Amino acid sequence: MIVRRAFPEELAICAGMDASTETDHVWQMEERSAANELQIVFREARLPRAMRVAYPRPLDRLEEDWERDECFLVATQGVEVLGFVDVRVQPWDGVGWVHHLVVARPYRRRSIGTRLLQTASEWARRGGVRQLMLESSTKNYPALCFCQRLGCTFCGFNDQSYASQDIAVFFAYPLGG
Repeated sequence: MIVRRAFPEELAICAGMDASTETDHVWQMEERSAANELQIVFREARLPRAMRVAYPRPLDRLEEDWERDECFLVATQGVEVLGFVDVRVQPWDGVGWVHHLVVARPYRRRSIGTRLLQTASEWARRGGVRQLMLESSTKNYPALCFCQRLGCTFCGFNDQSYASQDIAVFFAYPLGG
């Protein structure tokens, strides 16, 4: 497998990938308020049956992302595109946001997402980025487990982020050095 910068003709392949997932677990958010205290707790919950989780962002504007000439990488095996990662840097705070990290359904659970993220983190370090941020819906349990397995640190949430009303949770990916 090779991870490299995407070619323009591969963007349509990336946009056509099924980025949805299936899960039988989610994170539930519980809010508790007292006089001078607010507690937010995320708790793993098992669902009575598996559910399909739609990808929260459209993939129809990848060409615009690629044209920014930041970090748009694909994982390939021969001529097959297995997945992609798209990182956008906020120069004012030195943070790279992983805007998309998608692995085609037939190739999941083969460390392709890990390789994409590792290669993106090398790119980020070379560019002086101090931190990568990943985002997931609380319904995307496989992505939440992926972030935790890679040593990411939970660092916040936004319950107003997605049009679907799902809660976005944020993880910082350690760049080291």
